[in-house]
Amino acid sequence: MNRPELDYYAVLDIPRNVTKEQITLAYRRMAVRLCPHRDKKYELDFVPMAQEGRLTHLSPMAETKQWAYINMAYDVLGNELYRAIYDRYGEAGLFEGVMLPNGYFPPYQYHGDHMEVYERVFSSYSPYANVIDAITNPPSLYATREHGVGVRHKDANTERIIHLSLEEVRTGCVKLMHVWRQEIVDARESRLEKRKHTLKLIIQPGTTAGTRYCFKEEGDRYPTTIPGDIIFIAADRPHPTFERRNMHDLVYRYDINLAQAYTGFIFYVNTLDKRQLKIVISDVVTPGYQKIVPLEGLPKCRNLDAVNAIKQANKRIEEFGDLIIEFNYIFPRYLTPQMKKLTREFYQEFRKLEMELEEEERMQMQGT
Repeated sequence: MNRPELDYYAVLDIPRNVTKEQITLAYRRMAVRLCPHRDKKYELDFVPMAQEGRLTHLSPMAETKQWAYINMAYDVLGNELYRAIYDRYGEAGLFEGVMLPNGYFPPYQYHGDHMEVYERVFSSYSPYANVIDAITNPPSLYATREHGVGVRHKDANTERIIHLSLEEVRTGCVKLMHVWRQEIVDARESRLEKRKHTLKLIIQPGTTAGTRYCFKEEGDRYPTTIPGDIIFIAADRPHPTFERRNMHDLVYRYDINLAQAYTGFIFYVNTLDKRQLKIVISDVVTPGYQKIVPLEGLPKCRNLDAVNAIKQANKRIEEFGDLIIEFNYIFPRYLTPQMKKLTREFYQEFRKLEMELEEEERMQMQGT
C-alpha cells in the first residue's frame, strides 16, 4: 500500500485483546469529545483534558481527522468479521480482500459517513437526544373533555395474511382489500362508527412469500391514540400442479413407469400463463433425475423505488427462474407368476446385451 498501515487499536487507545463491549466503550468516550455537533463551551466541564488543549490522546492532530479515524477504527473493530481479518491479515488484507475457508472476502471499503457509525452506537445523533427531541419535537398530545390532556401513543399494528395463487404471482395483479375500522364521525370526536375502508394492494410479478405491504396509520381512529399500521403479508396458496422452490423456481412432478424411464418419452406441461411446453426425455431417468427448463419459472421480483418503478412500468420482465421437472416412478401393484418370469428373462437378456456393449466400448478404447 502507498501509506503506512493504520493501527486501529491505537486510534481507540485500547489493547488488542479487549472485548467488543470495551471497544464500544472506548469509542463512546472519544466520540462524545469529538462529535462535530457537540457544544464546545461545555468541554471544560465534561472533558478535563481540554484544559490542556488536548481533547484526546491523538491531539494535536486536527479534530476532523481524529473524528474520521475513530469512526473508521470502530467500523472495523466493531464488526467481528472485519476485526478477525484485520487481526490476522492487517489493513492490507482488509482493503485488498482475502480467501477464507468459506469463500472469498471482498475488499473492505469504508463508506465515509461518520455520523452513521456514531448513530449506530448511540442509536441517535446525540447521547442527549431524548432530552433534545422532547423540546424540539414534542410528542403528539390530545385534549378532550372526557380524557383531559395526555400524550397520544400509537396503537398496535394489525397484520393480515394474504394468500396469492401462483398465477397471480406470475403475472402480478391489483387487489382491493376491504377493512373495517373505527372512525370518528363527528366534529366533537365523541362518536365512533365502524366503516369499511378500501386499500389498494399492488402485487408485483414474482412477489415472494413473506413480502410485507405496510399501510401507515390506516388502523382504527380514536381521539386519544395514533392509528396503527395495517400490514398485509404475502403467502403462497397451494397449487394443484406446481410448487415454488428457491423463491423463483417452479417444480412440476410427472409420473412415469419403468418402460418410460428406460426408453424415453414425450409429454406436455401447461404453464401458468396458458402456454404449453413440449418436453422430450431421451435420457434414462435414474433416481433423482431432474429435467430443468431454463427461464420457465416465476419472474424475479424487482424491488424498485418509485421513480424507477414508473420508468420501467411497461418494460418486459426478462429475468425468470427455472422450471424443474421431477419424476415419480409408478410400479405395478401386483405381478402374476407369468409376468415375473417374463421380467426375469427380459433382465437376463438385457444384462447380456449390456455386457456386450461394455466389452465393445473397452475394445474400442484399447484400439485407440
